[in-house]
Amino acid sequence: MSYTFISTEQGTPSGNAAETCALLHLMCFADERDDIEQFAIDCFNDVTGMDNSCSNLYDLQSKAGKNTNPAKIGEELATLFENFVSDFSHFFLSYTLFIGGVSTSVLEDSSLMEFGFHSMKPKAQKSVRDKLIETCRKRHRETFAERVTDENIDDFLSKVRFVTAKADPVEYIRALANNTSALLPSVRVLRKTFTEIRDMQSKLKNREGIAGKCIERPYEVMDYGRILKVRAIRLLIIERLLNRDFYKDDVPEEFNDYLQTLPVEEDLDDVAEDCRNAMFKQYFNKNDREAFWALLNEIVTILESDRSAGIKDIYSRLNPATVKACWQMDRRAHLYFIATIKDGLRK
Repeated sequence: MSYTFISTEQGTPSGNAAETCALLHLMCFADERDDIEQFAIDCFNDVTGMDNSCSNLYDLQSKAGKNTNPAKIGEELATLFENFVSDFSHFFLSYTLFIGGVSTSVLEDSSLMEFGFHSMKPKAQKSVRDKLIETCRKRHRETFAERVTDENIDDFLSKVRFVTAKADPVEYIRALANNTSALLPSVRVLRKTFTEIRDMQSKLKNREGIAGKCIERPYEVMDYGRILKVRAIRLLIIERLLNRDFYKDDVPEEFNDYLQTLPVEEDLDDVAEDCRNAMFKQYFNKNDREAFWALLNEIVTILESDRSAGIKDIYSRLNPATVKACWQMDRRAHLYFIATIKDGLRK
């Protein structure tokens, strides 16, 4: 069993932005979002979500066109089909074609943003199917010819899903930053954050190509330097929300004042590091993410009504249920988080 990377391509500005929207769709809105811990960029496809062990692959082909007709859809499905019939097929758990939009000839219900092959008009279905077969036979006359069968084509089309991009990329950043967050930045900052994520992705995409390289197991893709971690994206989001670089900035001012009150036997650097790590554990824990955002919003609400409140006072005014829900954080970690938010609001 082996997998050979077929081709890599240099990106264009519109294409790179579309691929970032596609990546963020997998991260924010796809059913499998909680299983995805990292992305392979321009390896198996434009974007492939993976769990940490690389045992589960969620494949996505991205195209920027906004008025895609049925024949073009069929053509653009080819790389997904190749993975569907590859030796790694049992690792791929979903197949998504992410497009800017479709022509009026495609859907019975034009309001659909996500749809399956069955949602297409009968004439469109035939065009998609015919073009997919034609494209696959042209692309790999020897390698895949025997796998382009009616049974494989129909099975694939019954499983592939189609997603049209949201009109404004900012919507994906809002979703990551929690739409209800009282700290939601301006649209300008949200757009800048999207650009930063796009650049992180493009930097990997534009590395030396891996076409022709062969792997025996999916986890070997980790050795090609084209992996973008979900954690890195989430860290960027929280740093932009709180106006802070957690690995470069000093300890929040008011928490530093608190540290000076502790017994001399305590190592203040260790205390601050423990608090930061506890905050990260809470934030990155996908099972308790809502608790984190509830805490953040409650702190901001208190500060909006009383900017002069100290971190201990704010902690005492928090709803006990909110504090308890953030079980990864002890009192000191809560004080650190409150001080961080206060610093961010001052900037």
